[in-house]
Amino acid sequence: MSEAAEPQAISFEAGLERLEAIAARLDRADVTVQETIALLREGRGLERALRAYLQEAEAQLKEIEAGRDIPTYVVDALRRPPGGADAPA
Repeated sequence: MSEAAEPQAISFEAGLERLEAIAARLDRADVTVQETIALLREGRGLERALRAYLQEAEAQLKEIEAGRDIPTYVVDALRRPPGGADAPA
């Protein structure tokens, strides 16, 4: 087996689209054994990358749900005292 190639950058959407195309191609009867092997190899690589991406996204969502690493806001109207300097005359 040859050494691993440099990872290729791909968006999640493009990777998913390619994985679906691979699955559709593998469903056809005219796929040769060599093409099947190549498609399975590519598909497995895409599957690993997509799963890793989804796991990272899930971890980020859990952080957000836990209230970590989110911006803090204060509603301005609640900070002003009633009848303060900004109140109409």
